[in-house]
Amino acid sequence: MKTLANYLKYLNKWITDYCHKAHTEGVIVGISGGVDSAVVAAIANLNKNIKVLGVWMNIGNTALDVKCVNDLKKQNCFPIIDVDLIPIFNLYKKVLKLKTPLAITNLKARLRAVALYAIAQEHQALVIGTGNADELYMGYFTKYGDGACDLLPIAHLTKMRVLQAAQILKLPHAIINRAPTAGLYENQTDEAEMGVKYHVIDAYLYGKPIPKVFLNIIEKYHQMNAHKFKMPLKPKKFEKVK
Repeated sequence: MKTLANYLKYLNKWITDYCHKAHTEGVIVGISGGVDSAVVAAIANLNKNIKVLGVWMNIGNTALDVKCVNDLKKQNCFPIIDVDLIPIFNLYKKVLKLKTPLAITNLKARLRAVALYAIAQEHQALVIGTGNADELYMGYFTKYGDGACDLLPIAHLTKMRVLQAAQILKLPHAIINRAPTAGLYENQTDEAEMGVKYHVIDAYLYGKPIPKVFLNIIEKYHQMNAHKFKMPLKPKKFEKVK
């Protein structure tokens, strides 16, 4: 495809065709207030050939998250329902006696995945993922959390391409201009957590030279999270003793 706009049209058809083959009515998208989920939902909704339902799942999200989601609702492109997961999140923390910050933050992502799949079955729909090329290469997602999905339409789009797509799709400025965040804790940003900017990861994926310090970070993340891309490990087959 020569233009990004044409590629977005292709992605819409790709999603639509897959839904028809799977005999489903549409897709469910977890809306975070970030650019990736907004772009994915907007792509799926381009020709309105399938049902697109956004799901906003609050687990102590920021005021900026709320504003961005509300801005998206005002565009009235596709319906977005609200699901309050705070009570069940607090219950899980209490019952499981969780104290480790990583376990607690990843619980948020996994509870959202459970909710999305339950809602998807209720609506005879597929869960559509929001991971971009940078996040997938770095393994920057929660296993069985935001990594759980049926389709990954923007898997080959770098973060800068996603931002360009957001402009083509005329998404709210607050979503396009905000610092990328997983929304797992207060003041969290992807780039600060990873220690490398998205435009540097983009450059790496395009085969351009980058400073060694960032090269080491990217390669470390990729190797450390390699297990996230594999099926569960299996032992050797049982062989009957002769």
